[in-house]
Amino acid sequence: MTLKRKETNTLITTILDVQPRSTTQGSGKSNDEIVEELASSILAKIPEKLDMDAAAETLFVKDDNGRVDSLTTVLGQEVDRFNSLLSLLRTSLQTLNKAIAGFVVMSEEMERVYHSFLNNQVPALWANAAYPSLKPLGGWVKDLVLRTGFVDFWIKRGQPKSFWISGFFFPQGFLTGTLQNHARKYNLPIDELSFSYNVIPVYRDQMQVAEASKMSHFGQELPMDAQLPSPEDGVLVHGMFMDASRWDNEYMVIEDAFPRQMNAMLPVVHFEPHQNYEPSSLLYQAPLYKTGARAGTLSTTGHSTNFVVTVLLPSKKPSDYWISKGSALLCQLNE
Repeated sequence: MTLKRKETNTLITTILDVQPRSTTQGSGKSNDEIVEELASSILAKIPEKLDMDAAAETLFVKDDNGRVDSLTTVLGQEVDRFNSLLSLLRTSLQTLNKAIAGFVVMSEEMERVYHSFLNNQVPALWANAAYPSLKPLGGWVKDLVLRTGFVDFWIKRGQPKSFWISGFFFPQGFLTGTLQNHARKYNLPIDELSFSYNVIPVYRDQMQVAEASKMSHFGQELPMDAQLPSPEDGVLVHGMFMDASRWDNEYMVIEDAFPRQMNAMLPVVHFEPHQNYEPSSLLYQAPLYKTGARAGTLSTTGHSTNFVVTVLLPSKKPSDYWISKGSALLCQLNE
């Protein structure tokens, strides 16, 4: 099924790339009108910037040694990355609208953005400056708005009860910050720490979290937060999807996916740091990827930029079974 979907997407993309361009579509809107409306719509949806100056005071509470929470540092880095991307989007959209109106010359770069909009594709100019994603333009913009909303909530209300791992520009930095907090708390060497993973049978959808945050007041707990425990160490994480498997709440193990179910949601997972942790051989080492492509350009660390971390999940079947099926976890889907 996955192979067929990839081949279909490749075929559709090729057809779109070679189709002739017309200035009008029958008696409907011209291409210029379509692109201009789309650009204006995106401009209206995305925030101008994320403001760390409006951050909650609780984020800057220092420990006994005068150190700020490592996750606050991670938050600041995320804000810088998102603000850089938002600035690029805003500038290019404004320039595109001016070029369509004839106020500035339509550059080759703007021409590519123009044609990407007509094909519902994310312009390469944006994709090169953003996080990995395989979503079409419409889904990509919705995802960006959701991500910036997650970060804005964190800024203004303090750390969320559960972190949406899919919302990070650089999730590896978030995981390192969590380990660093644990190392500071117990005065341990960070290179001896690693995570154990405890699945909590509670499902958390970020769209619902975003809606609930709009309805709640500052200082008020979100309704769905009451379903989650408050761990002493580590963090709660949600937003992961399962590829070629599903989670069985009854036996608390991974199982074969149901027929015609492509990517089941994984419940909330407690990432708990341990010193010199030696996992059971019965746990399946499920790789977590940012996108379904599973591949990525090797970074300076030697790791794939698309790989995040290996999540250890209980299973009744041997690991070879899941490896042969290509079972993995994804931060985001392609839609």
